[in-house]
Formats: sequence, C-alpha cells, structure tokens
Amino acid sequence: MNLHLSHETLGVASAAICGVLTFLLRWLPMRHPPQRSRSARGRAVWSMLGALGPAAITALLVVSVWPAAEQLGDAPTWAALGAGLGTVWLVRRFAGGIALPTLLAALVYGACRYFLTAA
Repeated sequence: MNLHLSHETLGVASAAICGVLTFLLRWLPMRHPPQRSRSARGRAVWSMLGALGPAAITALLVVSVWPAAEQLGDAPTWAALGAGLGTVWLVRRFAGGIALPTLLAALVYGACRYFLTAA
C-alpha cells in the first residue's frame, strides 16, 4: 500500500494528531486525579502532571513549525518563531502560569506570520 499525500494534507493531519494527543495528555490524568502522597509513585505522577504545560508548548511549537520547515531559511519565518518563543518566555516570567503564555504566543506567532508574509 503506497499512499501519496500532499504536504497540505500531511500538515492538517499532523496538526489534528498533535491536538488530540495534547488534549488526551491533559484530560486523561485529570479524570482520576491521584491523591497527593509521600510515596515515590505519587511524586512521580505529580511530576508528570507538572510536565504537561511544557509539553503543550512543545506541541504548539512543532505544529507551528512543521508545515513551514522548508521555509526556515526565510527571515519572516524566523522572526515569527522568535516572536512566539519570546512571548512565551516574557509572559511566563512576569505573569506565570502556562495557559496565558501559550495563548499569547500562538496569537503573536500567527500575527507575525500573517503580517510579515503578506508584505
């Protein structure tokens, strides 16, 4: 079986897969939250739950960059990527949390891609 998929189809499929997996990573552990405990297993579970925020940012980064990987030599692409990552760092440093930095970084990245490539 030999499938020939377009780059656009692969991009949409990878975005959908990353979105579903990110959702499952965040939702499944919360269905049955573990009790905080002093056991090694309990600490390990809470440690994994604490890693979900950075995992979401990484998924956002991969989904944003993957379709444009062949354009990474392009200055507007690097500028948008840098602006998005800088937004995550700044908002996380001054406001804390993980949802707001991720949301604002996605908006900044998207705006940069739109305005810098439209020019």
